[in-house]
Amino acid sequence: MTKMPRTLLAAAAAVMLAAGAMVAQQSAVHRVIDGDTLWDLAGHYLQNSFSWPLIWEANKDKVEDPHWIYPGQELAIPPLGAAGPVAEPDTSAPVAAPAAEQPEMPEPEEPAARPVAEMRRSQLIGLRKAATPVVSEALAFISGYLSTEEEKPLGRFIHTDVKQAEFLNTNDRVYINLGVRDGTRPGDRFAVYRVDKKRVKHPKGGADLGRMVTIAGVVEVEQVEEQSSKARIVRCFQPLTRKETLKPYVEAVVPKDVKPMPVQKSHEGYIVALREPEMAATTYKVAYIDKGLADGIIPGDVFEIYRVQKNVPDPDRGGSVRLSDLTVGALQVLSVRNNTSTAYISASSVEDIKTGETIRLVKKVPGR
Repeated sequence: MTKMPRTLLAAAAAVMLAAGAMVAQQSAVHRVIDGDTLWDLAGHYLQNSFSWPLIWEANKDKVEDPHWIYPGQELAIPPLGAAGPVAEPDTSAPVAAPAAEQPEMPEPEEPAARPVAEMRRSQLIGLRKAATPVVSEALAFISGYLSTEEEKPLGRFIHTDVKQAEFLNTNDRVYINLGVRDGTRPGDRFAVYRVDKKRVKHPKGGADLGRMVTIAGVVEVEQVEEQSSKARIVRCFQPLTRKETLKPYVEAVVPKDVKPMPVQKSHEGYIVALREPEMAATTYKVAYIDKGLADGIIPGDVFEIYRVQKNVPDPDRGGSVRLSDLTVGALQVLSVRNNTSTAYISASSVEDIKTGETIRLVKKVPGR
């Protein structure tokens, strides 16, 4: 994910007033890459970084928090004239420094007439309305899954030119044991994956649910030999070692241009594992649940996380009174297997969500 510097939020209110006049039908579309922020995109496309709320306003259906955008997201960029004149905020008061200093873009000779073709050509998709994924495809890809089958590696890292660094990172080159004999070609991509040694057991009954598989990165082949290939690390989601395993690269597929709709509460189940059990399971953390394709679950479906409260005594009538269930959060499904699904915590009112929490379906992607 990519974090936007928390600077000059006081200017947002003034910029938001201009957003109401924005024409959304014909917007450029930008695919987010590592390092992008709304601040940078506004400076690049709208020629004024303080206009970042205009881009946020045009993408609120997919960007809940303007400080976080994800690689792979496609963001609508409002027309250059939509920003209008934006006054820079008062700089007399101290302002928090941005997380990372951004290079200053050269001033064009005629800003108003800047042709679209000159705008970051590698990332400008065109003038069209982007299809909106119901959940982040990038998050669905990296969040992994529970596998009951043995995950045999397709290939491995066998060497790297990096000499001193303990871990490998984006743009480092590695050699893999896949070559012409395996049908490998330049441009092929492979996912770097890891399989947890510990098997996941169902918290209620102990049924074996398999092992946790996580995606640590992506490599792209540059040069191919008969028995090996040289590849570049193009995505790095975790620190990579020199002994990683590879599997086929398959992009996440999620429904687009749909929104989950409320349904009668059903499909009760459990959170069976957390991807990071050692950390507090709060908003945006990844969890695995015991409902999947066999239960009609697809990406985008929403479960509430609830707790059954204890009965309390009734001082007037005697006996005890059952309290209503306490909703403590929500999960939205990212990807599905036959009997399990991967989801992220989309809302949380507590910081102690844990394995064994009860869940039930409350929203469903329509027509599925």
